[in-house]
Amino acid sequence: MSPEIQTVAAILVMAAVTYLTRVGGFWLMILVPEGGFVRRWLHHLPGAVVIAILAPMALEGGWGAPVAIAAAVAMAMLRLSALIATFGAVALVAVLRQLI
Repeated sequence: MSPEIQTVAAILVMAAVTYLTRVGGFWLMILVPEGGFVRRWLHHLPGAVVIAILAPMALEGGWGAPVAIAAAVAMAMLRLSALIATFGAVALVAVLRQLI
């Protein structure tokens, strides 16, 4: 098999696996009863994922990461959109890094 065919085959296999994992998630959720526990768990899952991603970065990212996270949380508490909070936090850290 030529390298080009191997590359195309690898891409197709990866695409198929990605598609199957997405479809498999929907298929598995059909089998799960939609009760109070599952609904509460799914409601809190995005926040837990965000914390799991941000906590290590805040602990190891120097002074800029905690400042950015605090700024984003403050903007989110003001009911600004996530996009505005993210851009605001990045802009704040960029300005502070230029000044300090």
